[in-house]
Amino acid sequence: MTLLNCLGRGSLALAVTLALGASPLPQNAPESKKQTQTKQTQQKEAKPKETQQKEAKPKRGPGPRFGIVDPPKKTAGAVRIAAYNLANMFDHVDDPTLDNKWEEAKLQIKDDRAKALAKAIVRLDADVLFLEEIESKEALIWFRDTYLKDSGYTFVESLDAGYYRGVEQSVLSRFPLKNARVFLDAKLRGEAPAAAEPGATPNDPTKFQRSPLAVDIEFPGGYSLTAYAIHHKAGGKDFEGHRAAEAEKILEFVQADLAKDPDRNLVIVGDFNTTPLSDIAKAYRATGLATGYDYRPAADQPKKGEKMPDAVWDALREKYTTHESGRPIDYILMSAGFAKDVVPGSFFVLSTLHPGDDYDWKTDEPPAGYASDHYPIALEFMPKDAGKPATKDASPH
Repeated sequence: MTLLNCLGRGSLALAVTLALGASPLPQNAPESKKQTQTKQTQQKEAKPKETQQKEAKPKRGPGPRFGIVDPPKKTAGAVRIAAYNLANMFDHVDDPTLDNKWEEAKLQIKDDRAKALAKAIVRLDADVLFLEEIESKEALIWFRDTYLKDSGYTFVESLDAGYYRGVEQSVLSRFPLKNARVFLDAKLRGEAPAAAEPGATPNDPTKFQRSPLAVDIEFPGGYSLTAYAIHHKAGGKDFEGHRAAEAEKILEFVQADLAKDPDRNLVIVGDFNTTPLSDIAKAYRATGLATGYDYRPAADQPKKGEKMPDAVWDALREKYTTHESGRPIDYILMSAGFAKDVVPGSFFVLSTLHPGDDYDWKTDEPPAGYASDHYPIALEFMPKDAGKPATKDASPH
């Protein structure tokens, strides 16, 4: 996606322009600061006050904003995979293994939001759905049996990710899941932290904040897909080094898999918590993995140097934004073997209710019909054997 040249492997500049809404066209020689200020003042003074007021973007209330409202019709014979961060999907059963500081009543999902999540998942109609921020396998089964009774998700996997707050990555699937594994003992580069003060939020940069969940998915005809469902550490620039170290370790796992079988069908999918210009983006991009954004509809892939009105660029950017803050931070990355099987034009971001510009997630109750701060991403593939099936005795690294 925006990670790994979201507009194609050879076009980082366009990737950045789509993600950030900047102009991809060559710019004139830079002006001096004084020249720029003078020009801006002249332009502002030349415009009537009415025009200046119209240029200020009005605040937007709750409603669809990012992604597409109506998902595309599934391709005959194709399998749809998707990823969705459900934003703290805790059931109503107290987990005695968690400190009540992290599993208090406010984290238990309310019926309205659970129904909104289920509605989005039904619309998405993914055959394999990778999830983030799930309390446990038991909680996910409760959610499936309560809100997704006719979904066909016979197979469920979710393992403890080693996160102090109790959430983990999970999978709902209509196809068998095998060899689920996590990497709780993996060591990342960095220095171990000093002893934390009592009550401080745990943070060890030498470990995954949330271990990836790796799993093999088996399809008819011997086709197999290895998936790494990930959720990089959240937070601002102070935590970028931790995310970069997590990415390096994940790529070690992936490169080891591909060294054994370069044609292996493999994806890295989930919430990367990173933007296109980060060190993490550079690390993933350097490996040559393909990205879901390479498989957007042709009409949504502007050519290099193509001039578009600002309104068109803004609409295109919003169509592929995955977080309510306006950032593209959820991705599907894939091996060359799997990329050969992906259906061109099948990638999309599904819209759900945006809470509106005045919403404060720290203090406000979300509006009715609100599902999550993330939006689901999906693509399709044809399960022909472009890569060798994963071995039956796959084991953790």
